[in-house]
Amino acid sequence: MKKALAIVLALCLLLTVSSAFALELLPAGDTYPIDTDATISWYVQGSLSPHDVYADWTQSPFHTGLIEKTGVNIDWSFPTTGADGNTYTNTLLAEPATMPNIMGVSKMADAAMYLNEGIIWDLTDYIEEYAPAYYAFLHTNPAYDKALKTDDGKYYAFGFFREDGGWNDSYRGPVVRTDWLEEQGLEIPTTISEFENVIRVFNEAYGAQFSFAWSRFKEGSLEGAFGAYATSDATWFIKDGEVGLGNTTEEWRAYVAWLRSLREDGLFDEDNFSLTDTTIKAKVHDDKVGISMTSMGQLNNWNKEEVAAGREGTWIGIPYPTDDDGNISSIFGGSGIGGYTYMISKSADEETMKLCLQVLDYAYTQEGFLYWNFGVQGVSWDYDENGEPAFLPLVTDDTDTDPMTKYNGATWGSACIQATKLLYLKNSPVAVAANDTWFYSVPAEVSSGWKWPNGTTFTVEENDELSLLNASNIGTYASESFAKFVNGDLDINDDTVWAEYLANYDTYNLPRILEIRQACYDRYLSR
Repeated sequence: MKKALAIVLALCLLLTVSSAFALELLPAGDTYPIDTDATISWYVQGSLSPHDVYADWTQSPFHTGLIEKTGVNIDWSFPTTGADGNTYTNTLLAEPATMPNIMGVSKMADAAMYLNEGIIWDLTDYIEEYAPAYYAFLHTNPAYDKALKTDDGKYYAFGFFREDGGWNDSYRGPVVRTDWLEEQGLEIPTTISEFENVIRVFNEAYGAQFSFAWSRFKEGSLEGAFGAYATSDATWFIKDGEVGLGNTTEEWRAYVAWLRSLREDGLFDEDNFSLTDTTIKAKVHDDKVGISMTSMGQLNNWNKEEVAAGREGTWIGIPYPTDDDGNISSIFGGSGIGGYTYMISKSADEETMKLCLQVLDYAYTQEGFLYWNFGVQGVSWDYDENGEPAFLPLVTDDTDTDPMTKYNGATWGSACIQATKLLYLKNSPVAVAANDTWFYSVPAEVSSGWKWPNGTTFTVEENDELSLLNASNIGTYASESFAKFVNGDLDINDDTVWAEYLANYDTYNLPRILEIRQACYDRYLSR
């Protein structure tokens, strides 16, 4: 066992020194800084807010630095502190004439509606001339180009992309304590039966349970070992070109029945539905958890806090378990195309729109890619002896949480390309190896091929009908039913109960919603 674990940890260190993927991006040339006195307004709903240590964006090196790099004055705005981001954004969208010029929002599916209503600019006739780096980047991958235009070929926004085909889309997965594995003479589990055995052995030996922060479990966990494509939330999936709702399949039923059996045996933590990244730490550090689901960043924290407490950090990432025949249908992951977009509103006149295009384009140039990910060369980063970007002491010696976010804009996602190297620098070797394990242990069709793709757009008529059908109610019904099944309020093994559960989806108009989604997906494929 010790030899096996040593090999795993050695692999962790080996994987972290691999070079970042070399992107083919256009140089910025002599475009920047742009010689202008104009000011553009830029609203961001999330993920690009100034670091918490700053009172506002005027103190933020990244936000002020982007003004200097592009040469364009930017009036940044964000949701009011304490406000719900979606509500705040919808309030802005309700007043098109006064909304900021650039709108950073999660609204890809509604693009056709906003274009039709004249709320955002159709960028098709301008993007190649005024955003040539972005246009060229989109055409390096047909999936990128397909995702950022409507069914009739209109370009409408700038997107967020992850390098290396979505490597960091699989930032969450199963983890285990290696010291307990070693003490109990267990190998790293690879099948769901072995995974369950680890849960049982740890419970008998240490009184530990299968515990996890709910946010790290609810959107994708172990369902792939059962051939399923959904966990607690309503999950639309694609199989053989057909759209389905994962929460209605027999495979999903088998998965949830397994969770219910763990709970009946006292192995499933009663607190799971309410645990957060913060509250689960008490269980982790009090030896109440030995196998779990978490993120790469939280794995960093668990080990770091163990070491700080005078204990050896023993948590590592392990592969998603398969069924006992080695099959797996899905994991938490993606294709490297985010759902967050930056649209240019019609509050900008044509000349301002062109200027917005140029400012947004900077992130997709060679120089802009480096700035958005690492900041200013010679200040926050420089090249190391291997010719790779590396943060300088300004960042590495800073004890604030995520200090690199003071100087970059790509850590959490924005209108840019997130460098894999940035995540290598942000996380420990063991955490990076965990992400490698989750991502590289399965083929692309398992990590992302079954998912409803980012970039689909409903027609205006479809949007109206989905609103009338209250389509979002399906999500509420699915998540509430999941909790009842796991808690035993509903018996998932009772065929009558299961049949009633499925029949209730008809009252939420599932058949018609599936028809609308199928038509939407078919148009997406035909772009």
